[in-house]
Amino acid sequence: MTGTRARPLRVLIVDDDVDQVKALRRLLEREGIHDVTEAGDGGEGVETALAEQPDLVILDLGMPNRNGVEVLPELHHRLPDTRVVVLSNFSRRRMGEIVARRGAVGYVEKRVPAERLVQELLIAASLADHAAARMTARFPLTAASVGQARRFVRIALDTSTRQVLDEIELMVSELVTNAMLHAESPPRVDIVLGRAAYRVEIYDDDPSLPQLRDASPDALGGRGIFLVDRLASRWGAEPHGRGKVVWFERDREPARP
Repeated sequence: MTGTRARPLRVLIVDDDVDQVKALRRLLEREGIHDVTEAGDGGEGVETALAEQPDLVILDLGMPNRNGVEVLPELHHRLPDTRVVVLSNFSRRRMGEIVARRGAVGYVEKRVPAERLVQELLIAASLADHAAARMTARFPLTAASVGQARRFVRIALDTSTRQVLDEIELMVSELVTNAMLHAESPPRVDIVLGRAAYRVEIYDDDPSLPQLRDASPDALGGRGIFLVDRLASRWGAEPHGRGKVVWFERDREPARP
């Protein structure tokens, strides 16, 4: 991954799992984030945060002594300029609203693949300027990949406009489905956060370029490119390696006064 980075980011990891801390530190360093400190429980985390004044605290929930849920309000109150993102084995559906009320700005589950973990943490913290401009995810050749691709879009896009997000999710779903059905290859999805537009690229191993055609109301397929043509601001397809890339762009909504 490449991209222009902002000033060095100061990160504190609060987690009692030594192996996971080491793995996360390696992932952060791979992204060029080297100013990383550690704490093994919530109490130590608060003390370290006060001493180090990090930009980002990555906080586990299930820890001995003072756990993450317990120390969140204190971190939020005493370090108002520090962003706290929870990284936990507990599901976001179960704990997301609870930790948000206590001061966390984001929630990432530990089951996120390693190659996307740092990106998701930075996006959840609204620190995307420290991440690469281009975010990439590869998905297996399984039915679950369509839902995983939609989740990747929801996390990656920094838009609060529901309509834009819904339309991009729909287009990604259709193109990932096409890649798996017609190319029979694991799709790769790239997202580029431009200032004026969002660009999404879907790569597969089939060199045949898609054709725009009207789909009859009772047809079982054929609507993917038709929907992209209707919803995207621009789209296209071109050869790439032994296969192709199908891309689309969706203009950002203008800022409201």
